[in-house]
Amino acid sequence: MHKAALVSLTFDDGLRCQFEQAVPILDGYGFPATFFLVANTDPIHTDGYPHPDWSKTDWSDGDVQLLKSMVARGHEIGAHSVHHRQPFLDSDPKLEAEGSKLWIESRLETKIPSYCYPFCHVTPSIKEAVMSAGYKQARGGAGAAYYPLQSKVDWFNVDCREQDEDVGGWIRPGNWHILMFHGIGTEADGWHPVSVDKFAMRMEELARLRDLGAVEIVTFNNGADRLGWSK
Repeated sequence: MHKAALVSLTFDDGLRCQFEQAVPILDGYGFPATFFLVANTDPIHTDGYPHPDWSKTDWSDGDVQLLKSMVARGHEIGAHSVHHRQPFLDSDPKLEAEGSKLWIESRLETKIPSYCYPFCHVTPSIKEAVMSAGYKQARGGAGAAYYPLQSKVDWFNVDCREQDEDVGGWIRPGNWHILMFHGIGTEADGWHPVSVDKFAMRMEELARLRDLGAVEIVTFNNGADRLGWSK
């Protein structure tokens, strides 16, 4: 008998469109997901690149309550640096890794085991800072790798795949696969956006495959734990 595939749905940057557009759809199907958040109070995602003013979490009291309720429903919150822009990522990797972990943990009152490298930018010093900060694993990407269950993995540079329309391609029996999403909506909402309608259609197809026993949806942290290799 084939083992069901594991799929983790991860969302970068803490964009408001993800909480307003994606979370209700995810909750409707009972899908847990991982949201990697930037640990600062800027209301706009400022990453040093020219783009529309993308609204993000600013860690208001309302944001904190929303995030706590999501954790209670089974979603995972991960860290995605303090600044999400240069020169900070390379000049002070300790601050970006450790500072974002402490910021989020103090506000959500829960452990944050997962980190996501902004821009998928990983260097030896950045990786070492993430390891030293006490994370269990970190997501890099995006090379579209599949990880066989019980395989040995570089837990501090776990590969992922950018979202696309081939939901069937996300599924490989006995393997773990990680998806990366940014904007849910239009170009006004975030990088590489997927429309709300398309996102809903993909989640509907994923739910159909789940109900057939072909796939199980897990958070990034749970997927790493389920891989069956001691970290």
